[in-house]
Amino acid sequence: MENPFKALTPKTFSGGQLVAARKLREVFHNLSTHHGLGPLSGRSVAILIFVLCLLLGPVRESTDVVSASLTYTLLLVIGLATGMVVIHGVALKRHLSASIGTPERPGIAGEMSRVFISLRGARVLPLFVLDMRLVFERPGTSPAILRLSGFSDTERRAYIDLTFPHRGEWDIRGIECTLRDVTGLTRFSWHIPQQTAISIAPVPTYDSNLPVLSSTQRPGEMMVDLFNRQGEPFDIKSYHPSDGLKRIVWKAFAKRGELLSRHPEASMTPEGFVVILTIAGKEGDRACAQVAAYSDALDRLNLEIIASCEGANGRPPAHSPDALRELLIDSVWDATPEQVGHLQGDAAALLDYCSQLAPSLKVSKLLLFVAGERLAIPGQARQIEDLAAWLSAQGIEPVFCISQPSFVAQQRPSKVVDKLARLMVAPQVEVEAEVSYRSYHSFLTSCLQRQWEVHV
Repeated sequence: MENPFKALTPKTFSGGQLVAARKLREVFHNLSTHHGLGPLSGRSVAILIFVLCLLLGPVRESTDVVSASLTYTLLLVIGLATGMVVIHGVALKRHLSASIGTPERPGIAGEMSRVFISLRGARVLPLFVLDMRLVFERPGTSPAILRLSGFSDTERRAYIDLTFPHRGEWDIRGIECTLRDVTGLTRFSWHIPQQTAISIAPVPTYDSNLPVLSSTQRPGEMMVDLFNRQGEPFDIKSYHPSDGLKRIVWKAFAKRGELLSRHPEASMTPEGFVVILTIAGKEGDRACAQVAAYSDALDRLNLEIIASCEGANGRPPAHSPDALRELLIDSVWDATPEQVGHLQGDAAALLDYCSQLAPSLKVSKLLLFVAGERLAIPGQARQIEDLAAWLSAQGIEPVFCISQPSFVAQQRPSKVVDKLARLMVAPQVEVEAEVSYRSYHSFLTSCLQRQWEVHV
């Protein structure tokens, strides 16, 4: 007997059909966000092309009433949606005001940094949504879209979590607003200008295994400690009851009738200062973290530092760890590795500053913090060697402090199968790692051959 419920059994689809249906749905969804024609989205443009085919076919020949009804209905819906979104968008643009709030302290590269947008007059009618996106001056940030709906006359604050690939001052130039209808057929866009920035610092490291290397030797009389007097009691000052009777200069009292007492001379510190040049662009956050940790260690020892970096471009060198961190953040966009001879210009500016600061001193050592990733850039290892040779010709000993590249540190020995597979398909990451690994060791070999001091 035939099963009476056979007609009610749901039809099953194969895996390929389900994948094709899912892909078709994604394409149709992306058409709503794709740039179309004026206020029309990509989805509306696709529908209008379909409507045009119907107008040139069944509707024109009057052979299909259903096609004609569908055609005129779609045209009416798109026309009404376009008119409504334009009118609503113009009114919202006139009344909406927005401001951006950034974190007070610098964020960390690769970690979430929270930014908020304060809105007033965000009156979004039903069946519409407002998409807001931050516009940065430079690309590289994680994409984040804020979607608002609802009607509110009070202030609304929305938060956005962003990630940044490296350190720097990331300037925000405005907010891109797009009003859409819920069907995704139409849109109205405008721009709200803003002038603010988000400071991003490299991932910090708190350990520095580098030895303390002084760049100069300073005579003791050139640095006097007025607050920690531990010298011989030869200086004279007015008497104070706390000085005691033993320190009174009785001969002066007998001649002048004034009570004077002896106190220790000011202490002398013969240490010099440390001169540092950091060679690290956008790829050198690890080297920047190491030089910041090293400056912290010097500061704890009460040693002076004079630190500059690639791309300083007239910015004064830093004398403290905090000033050095700010300099590394501000100068990242001005670091131009492709410019030939820029490293010698940065080093010369730093040495000129040292000579003006202490004319009687001569810098004998210059600490060069070099990002290991820089050696993977073609020609950069050669430029750094030329800088070291130029310093040696000036009578200044270069001391290299090189950070290990991140992809070299993560590299593991390849198996036989990996080597065979690499003959057919070679991933781009492995090729970059091999190039950097080879350049890294070639540079270390060249430094050792020239007897330059290197710390890794």
